[in-house]
Amino acid sequence: MSDDTPEGPDDNQVTSKRIGRLQGIRGHVEDFVSKDYSYLDLPGLYDVDPEAQSPYVVSGTFIPEEVGGNVTVVNADGESDGNLGQENLNQMLSSFLPGGYKQRWGNFDLWRGAWDHETRFGHADIGPMFEWADSFPLTELIGSVSEVDYAELPFDPEGVRVYVPLTVRVTMEDKNDTDYVWIEDKGIVWTGDPPMRYEPLSSDPTTNYLWFKHVEGSLESDTTPVADADIVNGFSFDDDRRFIRCYYASLLTLYPEDSQRTRSEIIRYRCEEDERDAFVASRERSQLLSFELDRDSLRSNIKRAIDSNPYLKRDLRIAFLQTKIWEELFFEQNALESVFAIEPLVEHLLGIDYWRRVVDNEPMGVFSLSGTGVIDEVQRLLPEDSSRHLRLLGYEGREASRALDAIENHYDPVAKILAECRNETLLLNFAERILVHSAEHALSTWSNDLTGSGTTFELWYDVTFQESDDDVARIAVYDPIQGGAGIAKEVYEQVRENPSVGIEAGLAAQGRCHSAASDRATIELLGSHPSGTLYDIYHNDHDEFTSLAESKLSGVVGDFEHYSKEDLLSRVEQRTRILFETRELAAFYSYVATEYMSVKETIERTPRVVDLALHLNRHVFTDPRIKTTYERFADDSGRRDIAELGERLGELTVQCVTACPDCLKTDSTICLHGTGQQAARLNRRLLTAVLDQ
Repeated sequence: MSDDTPEGPDDNQVTSKRIGRLQGIRGHVEDFVSKDYSYLDLPGLYDVDPEAQSPYVVSGTFIPEEVGGNVTVVNADGESDGNLGQENLNQMLSSFLPGGYKQRWGNFDLWRGAWDHETRFGHADIGPMFEWADSFPLTELIGSVSEVDYAELPFDPEGVRVYVPLTVRVTMEDKNDTDYVWIEDKGIVWTGDPPMRYEPLSSDPTTNYLWFKHVEGSLESDTTPVADADIVNGFSFDDDRRFIRCYYASLLTLYPEDSQRTRSEIIRYRCEEDERDAFVASRERSQLLSFELDRDSLRSNIKRAIDSNPYLKRDLRIAFLQTKIWEELFFEQNALESVFAIEPLVEHLLGIDYWRRVVDNEPMGVFSLSGTGVIDEVQRLLPEDSSRHLRLLGYEGREASRALDAIENHYDPVAKILAECRNETLLLNFAERILVHSAEHALSTWSNDLTGSGTTFELWYDVTFQESDDDVARIAVYDPIQGGAGIAKEVYEQVRENPSVGIEAGLAAQGRCHSAASDRATIELLGSHPSGTLYDIYHNDHDEFTSLAESKLSGVVGDFEHYSKEDLLSRVEQRTRILFETRELAAFYSYVATEYMSVKETIERTPRVVDLALHLNRHVFTDPRIKTTYERFADDSGRRDIAELGERLGELTVQCVTACPDCLKTDSTICLHGTGQQAARLNRRLLTAVLDQ
């Protein structure tokens, strides 16, 4: 099939559709007869016919169809009961595209997609796994562009074709005797004992699917202006909007047999019948509520917010660093062995930042270093003595350090990343991107606040708004039901009929995190009693403890207008109960809380575990009891795990620095950046600071 294929289905597509219809009808009839309902007509027949369209469909169930629609799933092994049923297409793609294994039909049997390995290295031929309802060149969807801006991986748009499945074929594995292997010469995961060189795995891989959404057609529509708003220009509602969700690769985490190390690999897709790279797509049709954000006002407010708050700006720069490590070291350079290597590398760089700020008195911290300078600093913080510096957190010495190895082998890209992070213009651009992304997530939770529906909206924002130099950035939510469920429309009508609903204030409120506020209040509460006297108050005078906790919470959140005071007090009490398990622990945590406040003031950003560990390692303890407890946690004599110090200090840090499930984070299958970058690409504090001006 070539790119100049005329529109309209060919004979093979017509035949495939007919087969799909017959399979659905046959399965329905067989199920009907088996229940001895032969004296009735065939209710629900149209429901299993993929060609039947509303209003001719008579629903056979009250269960709505999720976005993406349903697809026929077929047993590719040729069994007599080959039709396994109708399933949601997105669920099937996120379960059975290459790398996916799932127990499902029959006797909860183990299944995988019926894709083939005879293709290019690092690719899977997904042609045998599907019958297609439609296919078209990628350029027909996104236009004639030089690259795919949405994707984490590089693609030549001219060489990619988008395929929409009609039928999904799966094949059964032996769930009682499944050997997973990595075929090194092909760059794919497989099962069994293939006649080629392979690496045995201890289990099936953890698979995350990389995808993006593109809106069909233009989003231009009548926009209702918003009065008394600085950033939100207007809003609009589309009763029938369609998106194409494209799955373009599988990100696998492998667990090699007889090894404690993990490795990440990527499998792309091909359709060898057409000799094209393949994006597998679903068509999502729903009701869309969208908002336009004025970029001039947005950037102006962002600049004021970060220039007036050095703590926010430094945390923002750290998040920028983390996203650049994902983009350039992990995806582009393939410099990191696994997705699990990203957090340790960031922690090493945070350690350098602390040391440069506190010990070397360098205002820019790690960001002023060259690539070779980073190597020198990592070596300094990884001494042979395992009771010092980063070794306290369980990291290996220089000879075995994977983080040091990655930096030594890629010091030029590391230097480039640090240079980009210290560039003020690039930092502002990054802040704008994550602000728009954060507003998209906030729109979903705010819409739920308005309706009380509890719906998990589908999310969308225009990822390319900076590249296309638009005057506005668009964010949107739509119902998770194919065709819409009226919930997005209900939000639209409430906003339209009530101009004083306060859109910007409502979005800003979503950044006020109960988890972060209670963590901060707990640390400040303990820090105000460094001698450990709070232990007796907590156990003997609950009213006094509640009064002290409420006072600290008031200092953190203000007047509780956007918070539940009862929930915050409950969280503070719960955290304190965990920290005050014994009098010894209460004294230790109260002392460390005081030091936490000192570290925060010195480094002018939110302290992490590594900051506290490095601080305490060079700290002179004035209380011998606290010193004894610290040394017990830091001791590597074999009585305790050396990493226990990190776990203990983690109990006394703010868990939500940028975003968490309590505020902006959502399920990874909903967020475009859900593969592990979601928190770094959201920022609750920036959202509130910008929209509350």
